[in-house]
Amino acid sequence: QDIVIQLHQDGGSGGRPRSFLASSLPRTVLSSTNAAESPTALLARREMQSWRLLQLEPSALRKPDRLGGVYLALIAFGLLMAFGSYGFLYELLYRTLPPFQLARAPGRAAFLYTFAISGLLGHAISRWQGTDPEERQAQIMPLLRGLLMAGAVAIIAALAATGAVFAAQHPSETSGRLWHQLGGWSIALIGLAGGSALLIGLLKREGKAPAWMGAALVLLLVVDLWLFGFKLVRLDPLEPAALWQELPSELSERPLRVLPWGLSIFEQNGAMQVGVNSVFGYNALEVAAVQGLAASVPDPRSSAFDVLSAFGVVSGGPLDEFSGEGPDDLQLVSELPSGRLYSRPNALPVARMVHQVEVIPDSTAAIDRLHQSDFDPAEIVILNADPACALGEPADPAGLTISANRPGYWQIDVESDAPGLLVLSETQYPGWRVEIDGRPAENLTAYTAIRAVCVPAGGHQIIWRYDPASFKIGGALSALGLLSVIISTIQLRRPN
Repeated sequence: QDIVIQLHQDGGSGGRPRSFLASSLPRTVLSSTNAAESPTALLARREMQSWRLLQLEPSALRKPDRLGGVYLALIAFGLLMAFGSYGFLYELLYRTLPPFQLARAPGRAAFLYTFAISGLLGHAISRWQGTDPEERQAQIMPLLRGLLMAGAVAIIAALAATGAVFAAQHPSETSGRLWHQLGGWSIALIGLAGGSALLIGLLKREGKAPAWMGAALVLLLVVDLWLFGFKLVRLDPLEPAALWQELPSELSERPLRVLPWGLSIFEQNGAMQVGVNSVFGYNALEVAAVQGLAASVPDPRSSAFDVLSAFGVVSGGPLDEFSGEGPDDLQLVSELPSGRLYSRPNALPVARMVHQVEVIPDSTAAIDRLHQSDFDPAEIVILNADPACALGEPADPAGLTISANRPGYWQIDVESDAPGLLVLSETQYPGWRVEIDGRPAENLTAYTAIRAVCVPAGGHQIIWRYDPASFKIGGALSALGLLSVIISTIQLRRPN
């Protein structure tokens, strides 16, 4: 039940007292009194303000508290991490702490900066609202007005300069861009003015801000984000490049991989859109080991693409320097209106059994060995460590069937009369786990970048599934954070 506080007038007047709901008071009843209504209460307020044991030291208010220090540390950490290889922190953590080796794009750490700067601003506003209104306005408002004035002057100056250049050049090839830039500066000036008015009004208020003020700030934020990003938002589906739509239909009907050659990363994405398997996948994640293997020899006839199971090459033009009558040369399959389709004669199956192994721990030496003329990747697999199984020579070729293949899951049935290594030409990446007949097995790295597993003689079912521990940890932390927000919201809404 809410507590109601009543403030009576001076002199024992029988007038009606003022009532205050305790839960809605910004601080205390005395903080909102004035001399006209309650001079005695005002004197009490002034007296209590002089009690140094009951008020905060102004110097202490200017010192950063512990929470502010946490926000500042997050800002510094997020920026330094986002620099990636251009800074020192990411490389240091990558080399010393194994979990940081899972960080795919260090630039995404900039979200810590965005979160911390927003939190720091909210924390500062909360502290400002907790100070005496007169002191707050005396200390903060001049600084805020100065900053806003400087920003407005800078935008107006940029607006004037851009307008002057536009007037001097119009009409010209660049005048259109200058006109759009003028519109951008004008919108920025309007946003600065509107946001400044709302922020100053919020800081001047002693009690709880009205709902319309919060709604206006949210609306201003949404409008700002939309004006910045609406040109990047597309609701219509993206059509793949014409080259992919011109490929023979049998390519999408057979589980064969192609190697995009000389195409941009955006053009490469069209393979999956038309149902064709590409060596580089969709929106390729450039895993260092795969890039090192694929780029080891800049030639579409390279043995690296044999072990990556590239049966065809798709290019935007002729590849005469790589095609011909040699045993390794590309063979022209089709001349397309937008490019060429070639076949690769030595590509190996996506999944295959191998019964000979060479162990080469060093990645550079392993890749060099793969490209040597006396090495046959169809008969020998290169591993970075000794396998925990004894290999045998089969009397008959192993029977192998890919029973299921979907994102994050591979199921392969093997029948072999001798133990061997099942090689799967898929990227070796942390989080992939392999089972043989439902029992966990060791996931091996073949040719520095793809997967392999020891398979005993006989009939077995091998399953690879993507099940990273980081996904579960992240989900648990997200659930914990959501629960904390819910509990904090409930606690803050309680009257006491």
